Amino acid sequence: MSLTSSISLVGGPATSSTSGKQDRVKVAIEPDPANKMNVQPILRDFEHSIPLSSILKEVASRWNIERPETLSFKYSKDSKGKFGYVTEDNRQELKNGDILCIALSPSYQAKETYDKVNSGDPQIKMKGIEELLSLSRDSTFAVEFISMNNGTGIQTLLVMTEKSQLSPGADKSPPLADKSNLSNVLGAFQELMEHGIVSWDTVGDNFVKKVVNILDRSRDRDYFRPSIVHRCMGILESIVMNSSLHYHIVTQEVNPQSLLEYIRKDSPEVTHYTLVLINALLAKADNQRELLRQLSEQNFSRIIHDNILQRGPVDRDIAHQLSIYQSFILNQVEGRMRTSFRDGDSTMETLLKQLPHRAFSDEYRSKGSIAEQHWKQLGFSQANPRDDFRETPPGLLALDCMEYLARTKHDVYTRLLFAQMDNPCPFAKTSVALTKVLCSIFRIGEQPADISYNVTEFIPLLILNEEPFKEIYCITIQLLFKTWREMRAGILDLEKVTAVVTKQITTVIQSQDASTLTSSDTFRNRLFELSYKKITESEEHTQLLDESVLKSRPVQDLKKKITPEINELVKRERLNHLVHGSAFPKVGAKRRDQYFYCRLHPNHKVIHFGDAAGHGQTAPPLESLDNKIQVSEMRLVIGNECPHAERLRKGSNMIFSIFYNSNEHLDFCAPTETVHNIWVDGLSVLLDKDMPSKAAEEDLETLVNMDLKLRLLDLENISIPSQPPVKPADPPSFDFYYKLD
Repeated sequence: MSLTSSISLVGGPATSSTSGKQDRVKVAIEPDPANKMNVQPILRDFEHSIPLSSILKEVASRWNIERPETLSFKYSKDSKGKFGYVTEDNRQELKNGDILCIALSPSYQAKETYDKVNSGDPQIKMKGIEELLSLSRDSTFAVEFISMNNGTGIQTLLVMTEKSQLSPGADKSPPLADKSNLSNVLGAFQELMEHGIVSWDTVGDNFVKKVVNILDRSRDRDYFRPSIVHRCMGILESIVMNSSLHYHIVTQEVNPQSLLEYIRKDSPEVTHYTLVLINALLAKADNQRELLRQLSEQNFSRIIHDNILQRGPVDRDIAHQLSIYQSFILNQVEGRMRTSFRDGDSTMETLLKQLPHRAFSDEYRSKGSIAEQHWKQLGFSQANPRDDFRETPPGLLALDCMEYLARTKHDVYTRLLFAQMDNPCPFAKTSVALTKVLCSIFRIGEQPADISYNVTEFIPLLILNEEPFKEIYCITIQLLFKTWREMRAGILDLEKVTAVVTKQITTVIQSQDASTLTSSDTFRNRLFELSYKKITESEEHTQLLDESVLKSRPVQDLKKKITPEINELVKRERLNHLVHGSAFPKVGAKRRDQYFYCRLHPNHKVIHFGDAAGHGQTAPPLESLDNKIQVSEMRLVIGNECPHAERLRKGSNMIFSIFYNSNEHLDFCAPTETVHNIWVDGLSVLLDKDMPSKAAEEDLETLVNMDLKLRLLDLENISIPSQPPVKPADPPSFDFYYKLD
C-alpha cells in the first residue's frame, strides 16, 4: 500500500532532549510489500527508551501478524538513501520522515536465503542468489548469513565459483551456466567479504586461481560480460590489498598486458575496475619501477589517451584511479629527492658540470675548467655549488631538473640565465626552492597505500609525458621568473615569490577543468594567464568576503544550524578510525617491539584487542583479537589519572585507560598525538560524551567554515542584508482559507 494513502497516527510530536539529541523520531511503518497485506501504514513515534522489540510487538498486534519474534524493522525501498535493518545499535540514525517496513529478522532471513542458495531446484537456487546479492550489503544480515551452518555461508559461494564454467553447456551445475548468475555469486561474495567479518586469507588458492581464470577467459568477445569482469577485478584487488597469503598468486597469474585490453572495451565500469586492480598491483609490487616500465612498454599512456580521454568527460571514479596511478608515476623521483650530493661521486660530478658546460660551452672548452664566477653566474647561493644539493628534499632532484632543462630546452635555459643580468633572480637558488615546492604540491613520497581520495587531482599531462615532474619544472621555472619580474622582487623576497607561484600552480591544477591539461603548452598558457596582479586581487576579494559575509547575522544563523550536522560527521570520522583500529606499544613490556592491536567492532558495541604481529602495521581481522570489552561496561580515564601514569616519565600527555569488568583496565600509550586524539575522541563518542581534544574543535571549525563557503558560492556579488527583512503588516481581514484536496 502506498504511503500517499491515508495514514494512521500514533503518538505525539517528535521532541528533543536538553543535550540536543532527539529522544524520539516520527517514522512511517508499512507492511512488507511481498506479503500484500491490506492494512494502513502507520505514522508512529520511535522513542529511544523503548526497545524495538516492544514497538514491533505493538505494530504486529495492530496488524494481526503472528510470531513477531521472527520479524524486524527495515528501511523501506521508499526511504531514499537508506538501506538495511534497524537495530538497537543503529537506531540513533533514524530521522524524522524515514519509512520503515516489517520484514523477516536477519537470522530468519539468513536461514531462508541460505536454504534457497543450497536448494537442488535450479530456479529456487537462482532466486536465492539474487536475494543474497541484494541483502548482503547490510552488515547485520551479513553476520547472520556468514555464521549459518557453522560458518559455511561463505564456503558455499566459494565452491559454487570454483565449479562454475563460462563455456556454454560445459557447466554441470545448471544455475551457474547463466553468466548473469555467476555475476550475482561473485557480487554476493564480494559484498559479504567487504564487511570485514571474514579474513581474505581464508579463501583458498583454488578460488583465487579460478577467479583469475574467469577473468582471463572473459577477454574473448564471446565470453565478455562487464558484470562478471568487474566483479572478478574487485575480488582480486581486495585479495592483493588484504591477503598476505594469496596476493602473490594474483601478481604471478595476472598479466598487466592482458589487463590493458579491458580498457579498450567500451565499458566505463570495467575500465574503472581495471585501473583499480592495476593500482593495487602497483601498491603491493616488490619492484614498482619495473611494473611501471612494463606498462610503459605496452603504451599504457596512449591507451589511456585513446580510450578514456578521447571519449569525452572522464568519469569521477575513473579520474580518481588515474590520479592514484599518476601518484605512482610521480613518486618514481622520490629516491632522487631523498638523496643528497656526495663529494667524490663521479656520476654526480658529471651531472653538475653539465650546467656550466651547456651555458658557457666556449669558455669551458678553451680553459678546460670551471671558474668560480661561472657558478655565481648560474645563481648558486654557495661558493661550492654542491652545498645547494645537500638538503633533502629536494636533494639531487633539483639538479636532475636543472640538467634536464639545460639539455632538452637549451634556448629556455640560456634565456633564463641572461634574464639574471637585468633581474636579480638567481637561477640555481630559485630552482632548488621551486623543486622543493613542487615536491610538496604533488606530494612526492606520499604513497597512496590506502587507495583513498586523498591524492592530487588527475592531470593528463603527468600521465602522457615520459618525464612528468621535470616537464612541470621546466614550465614553472619560467613562471617563477615572470612572477619575480612582476613583483619587482629582490634576492630576499624568494620566499614571497615562491608563495605566489605555489598559489598560481595550485589554482590551475585544482580547477574544475584540470582534466583538460593534456599538453605542456596548455598548462603553460593557463599558468601565465594567472598574473601576480590577478592573484593579489583574488586574495583581497576572498579576504573581504570572509570578513564581511561570514560575520553577518544570516550566515551566523546558518552556521548554528549546520554545526550539529557537521559535528556528527566528525564523530563518525572518529568512529571509523576506531573500527579500522590502531597498534599501541605494550605498557611495561621488557622489549620495545611488543605491540597490541585494538579495534572497534563495526556495530560499535564491542572493542576487540590482542597481540599484534610486528609493529602492528597491518590491521588484523577481528576474529584474531581474542579479548573483548563491552562498550556499555567501560569507563574512560585520560592523563595523569591513568594507572600507568607514574610508570611513564615522558609522553604522559598521550596516555589513557579503559576500565571494564569493575576493576580491570586496558592501558594505552599512543604513538602520536594524532592517534591519541582520535581514540580519546572516539571513545568519548561511544560513551555519549563530548569530544575533548582540540583537534576535534579545529576539525569542526574547518568543516563548518568550508561548508559555509560552499553554500555561499552562488551568492558571489550578491549583498547579504545584515538584518532580516521587515515583517509585512497584517492583512485587513483573516476571512480566508486554503482548501487542500
